[in-house]
Order: sequence, then C-alpha cells, then structure tokens
Amino acid sequence: MSENDNNKKTENRGEKLVDITNEYNENERPQDESESVLDEAVDKVKAGTTEAVDKVKAGTKAVVNKVKDTDKDLGNEYNKEKTT
Repeated sequence: MSENDNNKKTENRGEKLVDITNEYNENERPQDESESVLDEAVDKVKAGTTEAVDKVKAGTKAVVNKVKDTDKDLGNEYNKEKTT
C-alpha cells in the first residue's frame, strides 16, 4: 500500500461513523424533568446525611456516658441516645 492509499484510508475512517449528536439532542430528557430528578437525589442525600449525623451524635453521647460510668452498657446507651 502506498503512502497515498494509506492517507485515503485514514481520511475515510470517519465517513462510516454515525453522528449521534442530533439523535441525542432530540431524545434528551426535558430540562424540568432533569431538575426534578436532581432535586429528588439531593433530598435523598440530605436525608441520609441527617440520619448519619444523628447516629454519630448518639454514638458519641453513648461513649461519653460509658466513660463516665463504666458499668453502663454501650449498646443500651446508644439506643437510649438514638431515641432522644
């Protein structure tokens, strides 16, 4: 294969590729729907974060109570703090 033949082959590679840009733009999710999905995801993250923070606070209080009184059961203290 000559150098020119090789260049033609390289130039023609892109001709068979499908241009999906227009198809993607036509089938793209509507902006308001995308925003509602994002809002829902943010709400779930906030709820999960709040729950995690509450668990850490309850665990910290339970450990403090256990340090103050070593006879206390850490699990019971955690459950007590978690419910308050």
